[in-house]
Amino acid sequence: MPGTGNGPGIFIADKACDDDALSSGEPVLATIYHLACDCGAVELDVSGTPVVSAYCHCRSCREMYGVEMLSASAWANDAVTRRVAAGTDLIAHRQPGRRMWRYHCAACGRLVHGRNRHGYLVIPTERFRVAGDDRLPGPLEPTVHLFYDQRVIDMGDELPKHADDGDLLSKSHTEA
Repeated sequence: MPGTGNGPGIFIADKACDDDALSSGEPVLATIYHLACDCGAVELDVSGTPVVSAYCHCRSCREMYGVEMLSASAWANDAVTRRVAAGTDLIAHRQPGRRMWRYHCAACGRLVHGRNRHGYLVIPTERFRVAGDDRLPGPLEPTVHLFYDQRVIDMGDELPKHADDGDLLSKSHTEA
């Protein structure tokens, strides 16, 4: 169960998602992803659907996450609830010269999430795979390549390949 400290997992829960759902009187099923760092001191409950789930090839993500391309999903702030256990800290690292951050558990060192220049929380797909017993839930499979012109490896898939973020992330959110 999310938030109980029973470890990561993926749950289907009754959750009213908007005013229309509330007025209909019908329960709305929403997926809640319960994610945690390796030691369980930092937990995330992620609900609903991501703004985008993508492969990012930009130089900034490659440098910040230490990967050739980042497989991740971007989430609105209100879709993610973060808890940090007493006595533990969440360490923030800012990408020099950019409005990008990554957050690690101080106890185990595991990368928990990032924040992109648009203010979305960026959660690597690896965190969802761990919660899903090494399976990535279908709705979180990447559907697009972003900043493909900056790639260091070619991808032979049929997904759309944008030279930039394809206006998929253009709505600005307040940064935390």
